[in-house]
Amino acid sequence: QQLLLVRSWREDRTMIAATHYIAHSLGPQYLQALPLNLEDIVHESAPATPTIFILSAGADPTASIEVLAKKQKKLLLGVSMGQGQEVEAR
Repeated sequence: QQLLLVRSWREDRTMIAATHYIAHSLGPQYLQALPLNLEDIVHESAPATPTIFILSAGADPTASIEVLAKKQKKLLLGVSMGQGQEVEAR
């Protein structure tokens, strides 16, 4: 409820308040960014299960994915999920 009040009164302070809430409720380890190991992700995934990346602003794993595909000699087809790409994405 406090976060909702902060957001309604001072939207610019919402991320700071959320960070404090997470650290207090779950612990500071949940605020640490972990390095992405694509090889582990590929090892744990299956061909019939898509891998979904939830990215923050400015994050782009494309180069890392391309390097891993070359290393494993896999064909990589990229599809932009912008407007008009629905048919190609199927």
